[in-house]
Amino acid sequence: MQIARTIEVAASPEHLWKILAEDYADVGQWARAVQSSEPNTAVAPLPGAAVGGRVCTATIGAVTETIRTYDAENHILAYDAKAKAMPFFVRNLSGRWKLHGFGGGTKVDLSFLADLMPPFGVLMGWAIRRQFSTAIDETLEDLKLFAETGKIHPDKAAALAA
Repeated sequence: MQIARTIEVAASPEHLWKILAEDYADVGQWARAVQSSEPNTAVAPLPGAAVGGRVCTATIGAVTETIRTYDAENHILAYDAKAKAMPFFVRNLSGRWKLHGFGGGTKVDLSFLADLMPPFGVLMGWAIRRQFSTAIDETLEDLKLFAETGKIHPDKAAALAA
């Protein structure tokens, strides 16, 4: 199952790269779907990367991510993820960010892939797709707000204050 989204953000690719890649372990500071995040110290960083991955507490539970592509020149960041709370029929999770500068802004492409074991993928794929789509759309909305204004969503601010 693949989910792909593109948004336009009124910020430079370099600014977005800093948020998404250089500050990769800090996603919990701005994304509502992530309650907390920290560097994954069990994984060595790729050349140029500050961290090898991150460990998050997210809406889907504990998630451990490993960066597998870190291309600062072309603004491509890809990662593999493992979520403890995922159903047994969800095998592999991965994501890929790609930034494209245009005019005064950036097109942000996010693709997410989840391998679902047959026949459960057919039977339960719609529910998993809906859950991931909601988290992805929310994260892109949060990224846009944070990159353009430096502010976080009011719901995220309330969660951090609690």
